[in-house]
Amino acid sequence: MRDINKSGKAAGRLIRMGLLAGIIYFGFVFPDSLSDHEKMLHFSAHVGMSFFVASCIYVLCNMMLRIGRAGSIIILIVTTLIVGAIYKYLEIAAEGLLHAYSFNDLMKATGVYTSMSQNTAGILAAILMIEYVISYFRMAGRRRVGA
Repeated sequence: MRDINKSGKAAGRLIRMGLLAGIIYFGFVFPDSLSDHEKMLHFSAHVGMSFFVASCIYVLCNMMLRIGRAGSIIILIVTTLIVGAIYKYLEIAAEGLLHAYSFNDLMKATGVYTSMSQNTAGILAAILMIEYVISYFRMAGRRRVGA
């Protein structure tokens, strides 16, 4: 029993380290989020809103609709990315740029890749928070049982 707990604990740590590495890569390294004030502002907006939307979707799916943790995480990832893509599409359409460039040039010129990378960092941050909260309550439950 003790070996199972150790391997589960090690797997949980690896998952959390992987999520943290993903947040650093998709949030800071890939989109160059910290080079000037405007990029920092967009970083905060994309990561913050993605984190908020993903957290709300998880609570809705897992706690209110009683969907399992894995299913809730899949739904939060897909839904948050779709919401981010729709927002970016509306932003590009409002600027009147849809027909000005080819699709690939439009993606580069309007910062779609950067925005979606930052949205991914927000999603990973929400999943990391969920993992920490779940592991905290598991440990608190074990302490009560053992006390």
